[in-house]
Amino acid sequence: MTYILIILGILILVGAFLWMKSSKQHYAILGIAFILGVLIFSLAFWQSRQNATSLKVVGYASKLFESDLVKWNLTFQKGLGTNELPNGYRNMSRDLEAFKKYLLEQGIKEDEISILPANSYTRHDNYGNMSGYTLNQSVTVLSSDLDKIAELALSPDFFAERGMQMSNSNLEYLYTKLPELKQQLLSEATSDALSRAKEISGAAKTKLGKMQEARAGVFQITEPYSTDVSDYGIYNTSTRKKSISVTLSAVFRLR
Repeated sequence: MTYILIILGILILVGAFLWMKSSKQHYAILGIAFILGVLIFSLAFWQSRQNATSLKVVGYASKLFESDLVKWNLTFQKGLGTNELPNGYRNMSRDLEAFKKYLLEQGIKEDEISILPANSYTRHDNYGNMSGYTLNQSVTVLSSDLDKIAELALSPDFFAERGMQMSNSNLEYLYTKLPELKQQLLSEATSDALSRAKEISGAAKTKLGKMQEARAGVFQITEPYSTDVSDYGIYNTSTRKKSISVTLSAVFRLR
């Protein structure tokens, strides 16, 4: 901003000089241009002094926390021959009902179980001829009982006994109070920025004024003690225990 004002002042003076050469009102034009130039240079000087009387610091806050919700995504499949698709759907339906009953017996609530429609895909041999079908069934379990879901996910006996092949099984650990946690971290990062600003201004023998500007960075939610960062933020769901961190850039006035 300061450089723009200086350039504008120079352009006004040059323009006034050129106009003065072709105009009869030499002194009036020169006087007006001089006054404008002085005003602009004064504004530029004031702006530069304002920039010099501010302090920019970066506050930081982090916290370890534990997930309170788990999402179990699993897909089991069956390989079928070219004429086995109808029976395959019926068998898959029976397996699905048995799996749902098994979950209910383990204490999982019915409204925590989501079942997606089954999908079938054709298989082909090395010559491009259709050799059969692959039938997939996806199920999602969303529960606050993290221990129970982890136990079930790590016990494949139910599927092995029924000849069910697991093509996908993964756990996503989530946290339901993340908005409140983020607010707490922002407050702590602001306090940290203020503490840093007081320390710097005190060492420089200057008085710290009010905060003029604050801008929070993106949240980094990683596994504990990780050094991973991303410009777009990270939300790691693979670990039960997590670490959340955020930075906050703040500008304070110096008096």
